[in-house]
Amino acid sequence: MRIKQWIICLAVMLFFSPKLHGQNLPKVRAAYTSIGIQFDPVYIMKELDLPRKYGLDMDMLFVPVSSRAIQAALAGEIQFLTSGGVANINANATGADFVGLTATLDTFVFKILANPEVKKPEQLRGKKVGISRLGGASDFSIRYALNHWGLVPEKDVALIQIGGEPEEVLALQNKAVDAAILSEPFATVARRAGFTVLADLSQLGARYTMHGFGTRKSFIQANRDIVIRFMKAYLEGIYVFKTNKDVALDVLKKYTRLDDLSLVQTSYEEMSQRLIRRVPYPGAAGIQTIIDQLAKTRPQMKNLKPNDFIDPSILKEIEDSGFVKKLYGN
Repeated sequence: MRIKQWIICLAVMLFFSPKLHGQNLPKVRAAYTSIGIQFDPVYIMKELDLPRKYGLDMDMLFVPVSSRAIQAALAGEIQFLTSGGVANINANATGADFVGLTATLDTFVFKILANPEVKKPEQLRGKKVGISRLGGASDFSIRYALNHWGLVPEKDVALIQIGGEPEEVLALQNKAVDAAILSEPFATVARRAGFTVLADLSQLGARYTMHGFGTRKSFIQANRDIVIRFMKAYLEGIYVFKTNKDVALDVLKKYTRLDDLSLVQTSYEEMSQRLIRRVPYPGAAGIQTIIDQLAKTRPQMKNLKPNDFIDPSILKEIEDSGFVKKLYGN
């Protein structure tokens, strides 16, 4: 009789287990805004459904325009979004309450690919450069680089909004632009098509908050436990990316729609071992770079405080709990 009661009790527990049946789990929606190797931990997170492991029912959406992702978050339609940092700051300047939870990258990762006759950055004067979208990370990065080289964006160099990095490569091939700003693996695609690397912006040495997950301060205040669970899933996505090359490249192949994985071999090693950190804390220095650049055309921006745009406390709480050490086995 006791064994029979135990079996019945176990059956009831299994039937109503939310983790097994996906019932009663908090529902969250997240958005990523671009395609590139730097987003692979996000793709892995989605493919392996890692949030479910931490008690969340997640939808991960591709919203290719940061401003649209911002609008969806303000409307409560999504809770987490990736951002170069620029979109969050622009939104907060008009009354929003976004904060960066991570800085997946803390420097520029774009390369400028150009027609072979353009041999030096100074020769971009009078030329057309393709970017993904005005106001996005590629737009900000090229403006920063042009200023660094003594060129005035839109006066000395025309910036042409193309729509995405695959489209930028096509624009180069069709001679619609003279150069384009690309991340991997599309920079390698363009290089193999005969275009030259005019500049690697990671060599500028600038601190820049790029492609971290963000959310609203009000959402953290009301749902801190959900935010922690989501960030644990993301940290595990980074862990898989850094430690399981086969999975990382298979997932990347699916999302970039590139069949030739040799395109990303070198950039994978650089991203997994050097650029993407185990615990990608957001930092004030990367935000200050954005504020300083925006203030060149909008002086009122110089009064903004970088710490108002980040919340490193979520990652600190997770790391202090020993989660990351347990994940990596050290």
